[in-house]
Amino acid sequence: FSYARFVFSSEEGRVRRFILEGKRAAESRNILACANLISKEYGDKYNNDRQTLIYIAREAFAYYKTIIIGVDRMDIRLDKAKERADVEVVALVLCRSKENKSERVFEGEKGRLRLRLIKEKGKWQLLELELLERMTIMGQTIDAA
Repeated sequence: FSYARFVFSSEEGRVRRFILEGKRAAESRNILACANLISKEYGDKYNNDRQTLIYIAREAFAYYKTIIIGVDRMDIRLDKAKERADVEVVALVLCRSKENKSERVFEGEKGRLRLRLIKEKGKWQLLELELLERMTIMGQTIDAA
């Protein structure tokens, strides 16, 4: 019991919980829960800002009736001040569209994402998302940069 409390009360454990909270929000297609996890300073190399990312999520949630995310691995690196984290996530993402068509989001069995997080007012927030594998979402293919 004390080991579990240590794992989840450490800063790395808080980052893990944040990632799993995002997984649950996406699987339940809860746009408000997802939006609350994104930093107001969000920006990525695909020229998306926070509002664009929320719009993309909202469109995906309307397109898919089911989203299943199996997180296989999380490699977490914290900065010395424990105010920023770089997380590589390996996950299997399966979706079923409203037309009942099954889709695998990543070309391989599992895909990789890099999440850059920042602690704002004591809470972890998504600052940047980077694709490390080619991905297909809502019929559109996005290459890893």
